[in-house]
Amino acid sequence: MADAASAPRKTAAARLLKWGGAAALGGSLIFIGERLWGLDWSTLQPHLSVGLVGGIAVGTLLFAAADRALAHGWTALADLDRTFPPSDMRRIYARGVLLKYLPGSIFQYVSRQVEGSKSGIEHKTLAKSAVVEVGLHLVSSMSVAAACLTFDRSPVAAIGAATLVVGTSLVMRRPLLTALAFQILAFGAFAAAAALVGSAVLPAGASLAQFAALFLLAWLAGFIVPVAPGGLGVREAALLALAGGGVPAAGLMAATLALRVSSIAGDLVYGLATLQRRRRN
Repeated sequence: MADAASAPRKTAAARLLKWGGAAALGGSLIFIGERLWGLDWSTLQPHLSVGLVGGIAVGTLLFAAADRALAHGWTALADLDRTFPPSDMRRIYARGVLLKYLPGSIFQYVSRQVEGSKSGIEHKTLAKSAVVEVGLHLVSSMSVAAACLTFDRSPVAAIGAATLVVGTSLVMRRPLLTALAFQILAFGAFAAAAALVGSAVLPAGASLAQFAALFLLAWLAGFIVPVAPGGLGVREAALLALAGGGVPAAGLMAATLALRVSSIAGDLVYGLATLQRRRRN
């Protein structure tokens, strides 16, 4: 009886979450459209430079490296006894990275659940690893964003604290701490990509560390909103809203679009390269 009574509540909650996510995505797309409509497109041309192309290229590699680090972190949670070949775990994660761009933003987890169970990993372990991973995303992204803001005032303190946390977590060799360390490295790569792209298009006086922190907050907004594939639209709207007060519109738009290109390209590079390597073996 209790299970039957709770079913409608779960269905209603899922429906509310779905429609709430759709509303957030729709609002984000309208916001971006309004910014694009009001933008003087001729002001974008000066930003189309060799520096920006280089920033996108290196940013792509940083996003791909971040995926590799996230794969290591997930493996630490899903394969507690280190039973399965690391190459198999990377393949499972890589396929999920590609599938996250399907509408619904859940297929990366569905893919891991299906492929992981086929490889012999228990469903319960896979589900638990996904929940813990999501929680660590929230903690790690916010922690790296805080480190970026601290970097402006005290670079040594910010780098030292991050190094201490990552190093200690890896040395202790506990699954949760190992996953935390690799996630911090991944979001550090995200922040580095944002700072690199920002250096090519933002004004000389802009704080690249602050921009990197805002990008991580925008990433988090795109991550927690369901429906949006890969946070597409929501992340861009959040970054435009967060950084729009102190950054020229053209430079901010160029950085926002360049970061989306880099992130998608990085996911493709990591996902396809990992799956191709598996095929050759």
